[in-house]
Amino acid sequence: MGISLRKKFIYFVIPKTGSATLRKALSPYVDIKRPTQHFSEHVPIRRFLESQHSSLAEEFFKFSFVRNPYDRLYSGFQQDLLAAYKLKHWEAAKKPIFDKIGENFNRYIEEYVTVADIRNDPFWVCFCPMNEFTHRDGKISVDFIGKAERLWDDAKKLETLLDVEFLQTEDLNVRDASRAPLKYVKHYNRRSIEIVNEIYAEDFQYYGYDILSPQAFPK
Repeated sequence: MGISLRKKFIYFVIPKTGSATLRKALSPYVDIKRPTQHFSEHVPIRRFLESQHSSLAEEFFKFSFVRNPYDRLYSGFQQDLLAAYKLKHWEAAKKPIFDKIGENFNRYIEEYVTVADIRNDPFWVCFCPMNEFTHRDGKISVDFIGKAERLWDDAKKLETLLDVEFLQTEDLNVRDASRAPLKYVKHYNRRSIEIVNEIYAEDFQYYGYDILSPQAFPK
């Protein structure tokens, strides 16, 4: 998360939406990075409104960035796979899973994401629906929503809105630097598409992403 007391903005950081890049670009202006202990960097709106900084939401400019749910989930899978073997505090939560299923993305979605507490367990934050960070009770609660697919174009709009100049930075934490949509959809099978369509139905609706037909994918 990023809160600027000087520029009066709140960045609700959704994981796997270009957030590492944006946080770096905004870093000269950020005064508070972890306003809560739970979900620390990625704080949904309802949790933020329970924090000691909740009053800032009334007067500060609030924004977030989103990403096509299909690409976001595969990117989250990649991050979890890496963290399971690279980050000590993630080992207990994730290494036993990948030791069992290997790099099988579709098993990860069907056998684990579907039963995980993706809204409350910080080890599953990459799979938390994006609207948890931008909406409350079906209504938008932020002032600006950018898209990862046009990251720098929307960042330029945000510079004007916030009256800031972003720190120049390259794209961070990126395996495939292209901003092309659906660049990871080739990894999906029919059941995984069905699951994503169901769990993230509101994300597709709120952010205008097209829902793919499961029938177009192999079983």
